[in-house]
Amino acid sequence: MGILRGLRRRLQAMPTAPTGVPVGQLTLRVLAVSPFEEEPDVRDGYQPSLIVESDQVPGAAGFAPDTLAIATLLLLEWATQRQKLAPVFVPRLAQLLPRLQLAVRGGHLGPARYAAHRAGQQERYFHHREAATYEVTLLRDDQSMAVTVREQVSRGPWEGDATLLTAVTMAPYELLLHLEREAGLAWLTTLAAAVARWEQGERADFPLATWAAQAAALPALDQQGDLS
Repeated sequence: MGILRGLRRRLQAMPTAPTGVPVGQLTLRVLAVSPFEEEPDVRDGYQPSLIVESDQVPGAAGFAPDTLAIATLLLLEWATQRQKLAPVFVPRLAQLLPRLQLAVRGGHLGPARYAAHRAGQQERYFHHREAATYEVTLLRDDQSMAVTVREQVSRGPWEGDATLLTAVTMAPYELLLHLEREAGLAWLTTLAAAVARWEQGERADFPLATWAAQAAALPALDQQGDLS
């Protein structure tokens, strides 16, 4: 009976899987790259660099920018619930915030910078290969919103913890390539308030019911991930 009670307590403590209608999908790809045209041997202690790109292109079909903004915030909160990740990720995000604010104010992020950013990733690095993918699905029901994350890490000289940390750390940067200046600064204000709560070990207290109501008019995704 003691074993059963212990099992029951563990099951009750497990988080409930999010449910709802899928209204958007985003894939973050973590790429292993090298700044060297002739890449050193990993047996000599060399580790490739990790960069991130998303499958969303400004102006293309898919997430509207405001919906993408919600999905990114919920992805970041999802990351804060990962016990091994949170102690490293939350301080890193707090350090990144001022740099993102300066970049948005200075016009270095936004839809007009998207093409140049992607081109720079191709020009500065060699030996691009996929290290991991994180497929983020935004779900909506009558009262709330949530995300699910499907992870796939390829075999290579990198660890899943490192690819996940890179993906969620760079997710705000990827989002801000889709937001105009004022929208980007407003999103960063929301993120700063969330980070302050995460640093205290609290949930961000996002207005999920309001977001769900605003998203009620969004079309659902079909089983292939297309809007219907």
